[in-house]
Parts: sequence; C-alpha cells; structure tokens
Amino acid sequence: MLPIAVDSTYWQQRVAYEIVASLDEPSGVLSGNVRISYFNQSPDTLRDFCVHQYLNAFRPGSRWSAADSAEGRVRFQHMQDPDYAFERITHASLGKPDYPYAPDSTIAHWRLPRPLAPGDSMDVTISWQARPSTLPRRQGRQGRRFDFAQWYPKVVVYDKYGWEDHPLYPAGEFYGEFGSYDVSLDLAQDQVIGATGVPIEGDPGWERANANRGAPVDYQRNYYDARRTTHVCATAQGRKCVRFYADSVHHFAFSLNPDYRYEQGRYKDVVVHVLYQPGDSATWGKGIAVQRTEVALAWLDSLYGKFAWPQITSVHRIEGGGTEFPMMIMDGSPGLGLIIHELGHNYTMGILANNEWREGFLDEGFTSFQTAWFFESHGVGSDYPGVEAELRLWDVDRWSEPVSMISEEYRDFATYNTLIYEKGALFFEQLRYIVGDDAMRKILRTYYARWRLKHVDENAFRSVAEEVSHQDLKWFFGQWLHGTPLIDYRIDKVKRRKMTDGRWRTAVTIRRLGDGWMPIELGYGDSIVARFSGQGERETIEFVSDKKPKRLVLDPRQRAHDWNALNNYWGRGRRLIRLDYLKRIEPPRDRLVTSFLPAVWSN
Repeated sequence: MLPIAVDSTYWQQRVAYEIVASLDEPSGVLSGNVRISYFNQSPDTLRDFCVHQYLNAFRPGSRWSAADSAEGRVRFQHMQDPDYAFERITHASLGKPDYPYAPDSTIAHWRLPRPLAPGDSMDVTISWQARPSTLPRRQGRQGRRFDFAQWYPKVVVYDKYGWEDHPLYPAGEFYGEFGSYDVSLDLAQDQVIGATGVPIEGDPGWERANANRGAPVDYQRNYYDARRTTHVCATAQGRKCVRFYADSVHHFAFSLNPDYRYEQGRYKDVVVHVLYQPGDSATWGKGIAVQRTEVALAWLDSLYGKFAWPQITSVHRIEGGGTEFPMMIMDGSPGLGLIIHELGHNYTMGILANNEWREGFLDEGFTSFQTAWFFESHGVGSDYPGVEAELRLWDVDRWSEPVSMISEEYRDFATYNTLIYEKGALFFEQLRYIVGDDAMRKILRTYYARWRLKHVDENAFRSVAEEVSHQDLKWFFGQWLHGTPLIDYRIDKVKRRKMTDGRWRTAVTIRRLGDGWMPIELGYGDSIVARFSGQGERETIEFVSDKKPKRLVLDPRQRAHDWNALNNYWGRGRRLIRLDYLKRIEPPRDRLVTSFLPAVWSN
C-alpha cells in the first residue's frame, strides 16, 4: 500500500466553466459566453478576480512579442490585422476589466464589488471574441484548420503566493485551477473535432472521418453524468453543435479540421483518439500513432499509476513540435519520443499540476527524464551523454543558472530551454542514481497517489522522495535546483601491492576539484568495485583484485555528471590521434583527442 495522506493545510480553489461558443470560419473569430462558478476554498478573503487572455500574447504589444524582439526573433511584433491573434472581452458581469500590464493584455483584472469570504462562491459571466493567429505558436489557424489551444477567459490560479497573474512569456507556460468544463461549440457541419473531455452530445465527425470504415467508435457519452442540457447552442442549416464535458481538469483545448482522418484505440479503459491529415496515413495512420500512444500510456501507467481521465486525444497540429493539454496532445509529428514526452505531460503538468512559470523543471524536466528512461529500458539507449555534453559547454562559460529560477528571469530562451528541459532531466536522473531504480519507481508512484489532481511544487516532491528513500535529500535538492554546482573528481594517486595470496590490493586516492558533490563509483574492468559519498575533498578507496589493475575509471556509468571526464581515468589509453575528414566524430570521454583536418584553399 502507498501512503496517500496530504498535509492537512493544503488547499486549492475550484472552478466550473459553462461555455457556449460559435466559430465563424471566414473571419477566424470565435464568439462565446461563459459562466464561471468560482469557489473560494482558501483561508483568505478575496477582493480581486483575474483571468488570463492568453491569445493576446500572440500579437504586437505583448510581453511575449517584446521578449521575441529582445532576442532577435521576429514573430508577432509586426503582424497586421487580420493575421495576429486576439481575445477581447465584450461584456462582463463585473464590469470593464483593468489591464495592469498594458500594453500587454494577457491578464484582465477586476476589483470585486463585495469581498469573497472563505467557503463562499460567486458566478461571473463574460462574453468575448477570440481569434488565433495565422502564425502558429501554441495555437494557430490555417484555412479551415484551427488549433484552439488557448481561446477563453481562464481563471488565474490563487494559491499560497496569492494571484498568479503573470503575463505569458515564451519561457514558461501555464498554470490553472482544477474544475469542470461544460463546452458547447457551434461549428460548420463538416468539421471534425478533437478536444479535452468526452463528447456527451452532438457529432464530432469521427465516424465520417474514420479511416477504418465500419469500425465502431466509442464516444464514452455516459462516462460523465450530464446533468444539464438547457444551454446547448442552437444551430442553423449547415451547422452543428458539439458538446464536450470534462471534470477534474485545469484547461480545455480543441482542434478542428474538416479533412482530419480518425482512428481509435484503447489502453485498458482509456480510449485513444488520433486525428491526422489525409496525406499522412503512412506515418500517422494504419494504427501507427494509435499504437505509439498506447505504448506511451502503458509506460506511464507502469511509472505512476492509473491514468486519471477517460480518454487521450492526439492530433496533428499546424505547428511543428508538440504541446500538451489535459486529455489532449497536439503534435507536429507522430514520433514515439514526442508522443511519450507530450503524453507524459498529462501526468506531470496535467494530473500533477505544477506552476510552469515558477518551477518548469517539474514538468519539462520530469517528462524529458521519463522519456529517456523509456528508451533506455527498451534497449535504445538514452540521450543523457549528449545532454551532458551540451551542459558542459554551459558550465565552461559559466552561463549556467539555477534550475529553480522563475522562467522569465533566465537570461534568454536558449538558457531556459537548456536548463529546464535538459538539466531538469538530469536532476531526476541523478536522483534515480542516488536512490536506485526500485526506490525511484516507488517515489513516482507515491508522489502520484498522494498528489494526483492537485497543485504540486518542489517541496511536495522532495517530501515524498525523502520519505520513500529514507534519505535526507536537502543537499541534493539545494545543490541541483538552487545552485550551479560543478562536479569534477580526479584520480590523484594509485598504489598497487601484491599480497601473499597472489591477489592485489589497490589504494586509489580521489580528489574533489569541483564545488559540488555526488556519490561516485569506482570501476575496474566490468565491475563497480566501490561507491563513496564524494563529499570529502580527498578520499582513499581500497579494493582487492585477482589481477594487477592496469586501468581504473571514476563514474564508469556516467551517472554523476562529472564535468571533466578526462581526469576520471588512470592507466592506459589516454590519447587518440585521428584524421577528421568530411565528417564529425563524437570524441570519447576517456581520451584526449588530437584531430587533424586537411584543408585546401586558394586566393
């Protein structure tokens, strides 16, 4: 049994959305009305109310476009109407909102007419219009294709820090309150839609788009108890209304394309929906993307536990890369690694809901780690050596910054990506190295059982890791999340002595050169002969062997992220001379490489 008790002081707010919206395809504008029921479950009396208008990031004047300009990226700064995105509130029951970060308009703010006491609730109604941009970036439109990743007034999280009312930046993503979504969409009759939640009413177009003609489609219409049907949108000729419902989620996204092809699969009781372009049947279709999604679900189930929601929808989006949403992933390709990464976010970000603005490593680092672990466990190897090589370059230039920094405080987007994704992944991999595979799996399952469908942070994860591993990990979390340690060990001296029984006793003196430390293994041949704390500035390790050692290595499995591997070796084979000609050869970690590149030129 896994202990699942949560600190009794924990609380989170609850929100219920009832949305009715209609899409006008020629203009690309969606018009909607939402009733937001907000439940104050905090110990505080609230005097303000805030919503995100994320689509306003993808237009001139936003903090997002300013960050792009500062780093030399030209995206939304010079876009003209009707190409840029917008989200405009046309009416609100609380009156006209303020925009505290103007000209950025991604946060709308109201002063409440009456304070909202702990335990009380209120209803807020908002009418708005939204349009994605023609340049896709976490949303977009292209002809009759629409990726409505962000599109409605989304309630800002109120947590222990107060209102998390931060403008949207390229670095850092999203954070939302858990609740329910009852969404009715008025669409063109021929549109095919994939979305968060299940379609409790109306035709999403899956049977018409089904690549496996005649195969049954499981809509899961009765998964939720649909209590209200009075607000379903009225439709004109050539239109349809599709109603989706989702519970215990913190966002709702959807994608439309009349040309989508549809395939369905299942992992246990989780239904898999795949929507792809008609020309992509060789890569997405024929069960390929379905099967990869099922593989990803099986892997994540083995790490964390049962998926919290009834379905997962995988759609081929307009933009490349991938983005995650509860019950939904939008990917630019059907690569197995991308699917595992983005579907992993349904666990770390979706179900274990961290604040991506404050602690992005808890989702991007986490899912990058579990993706690499999947490939390692399936005999494909992992990308950690390549990641370490890149991070060593950052360390050399002293550009490294703490992983725990707030996203917008990183010096640039490249630094954010390298540290949150790659160093974040190494943080979890090194924790796995410290505690062992079995303990790491138990940590993940306990963390999931205890914190599923809640907001999480570093302290929540650390408390579980320490409890399960029976270790004080303050040094590890402090060093790797809040510092910029340099791990560097050197074999200083080796003494070998033949004993009376013919065996050899070897004493190895290891010196710590860096300001950080990790447990370090000493390898001889194919064996790990010792593991020591690595905390001291100088340590001596002794071991006995049948033969006289001729070669020793520190960190033979490359698990400690030692910055300079050249001084980890003692013995033969320290220099390699080679000719590099018209190809790039990755240098080995254990040798000093002298490379010659022939060149011919003329004046």
